[in-house]
Amino acid sequence: MSAPVLRFDLQLQRPGFALAAQASIGDGISALFGPSGCGKTTLLRALAGLEKNAVGVIEHGEQVWQGRGVFAPSHRRGVGMVFQDTRLFRHLSAAGNLDYALARRRGEGPDRDEVIAALGLASLLERSASVLSGGEAQRVALGRALLAGPAVLLLDEPLAALDPPMREDILTLIRDLPRRFAIPIVYVTHRPDEVLTLADQVLTMNAGAIVEQGHLASVSAQQSGWSQLNAGEPMVIWEGRVVARDNEWGATTLATDAGRLRIEGVSLERGAWVRLKLASQDVVLLLEPPLATSALNTIAVSVAGVDRQADGSLRVRLSAGQRATLWAQISGQAAASLRIEPGRRLHALINPRVIGVFD
Repeated sequence: MSAPVLRFDLQLQRPGFALAAQASIGDGISALFGPSGCGKTTLLRALAGLEKNAVGVIEHGEQVWQGRGVFAPSHRRGVGMVFQDTRLFRHLSAAGNLDYALARRRGEGPDRDEVIAALGLASLLERSASVLSGGEAQRVALGRALLAGPAVLLLDEPLAALDPPMREDILTLIRDLPRRFAIPIVYVTHRPDEVLTLADQVLTMNAGAIVEQGHLASVSAQQSGWSQLNAGEPMVIWEGRVVARDNEWGATTLATDAGRLRIEGVSLERGAWVRLKLASQDVVLLLEPPLATSALNTIAVSVAGVDRQADGSLRVRLSAGQRATLWAQISGQAAASLRIEPGRRLHALINPRVIGVFD
């Protein structure tokens, strides 16, 4: 994980609810994930300075936003917040909403034209906020939050009211914001698919507490992560950088921690990043590499661990390349044929699925 930019240790008591959350947040997108009612929005509001009864410590870099004898008001914390309902000024145009934030900005922040270009707002500027669609309003709300020059962007389930096509479009825009504007994001969601698509870091919350924290790749590779993310089976998340494109066969080559992989269906420039999901059903183990196969990728693996299941099958943890983890689920008969044991060297046919692309 990158160096923490936001650290907090907060408590809040209400009838029937207690918040006691401690964590550190780095650059990129940190998904604050958990079931409805677990305290995600309350924690986000506390970070923004909107929960006056919250006690504890919040530090942003060397600045103390909250601590012994210190409680910086919301407008001095440098946070931008976007809610489900956007909270745009309906009597203003889209441009008026953007300019409102720009006029009240303290210090440095993104350029207005760059924000408009990044979020595709040019065609909306003269329209009244009252007639914007849900997706259009969320894009304007994101633009307004960015133009306020935030140190941290706090997003509270901003896509909850959008239909799937709109959600996909906005997810792509949000994924690119930290890289483009160097602003870390805390993203509240109860949807596992949004975590897998967006998150760099995952903070899993339950009953008012952060119960697990880590990089997405680490959390998703653990059994506790599978159940939290509704995976239904062992899986891992990998990321790869585009290093080559085969135009004749339509395949893109990625450099990953497991080695070089070829994928189809995406056409990207060198340097772009691709997020991949590999479930245990996408992995086939072999004693020897195949001479010919329809699968694009065969990698060398070694058995790192074996867990026998109640039905007699084996859940096999595999190591590949540099620091990459992989899971396979095989029958007892297959395990005997492959002589599965820790340290055993094998080959794996894998079929990675693309779940995110970002330049």
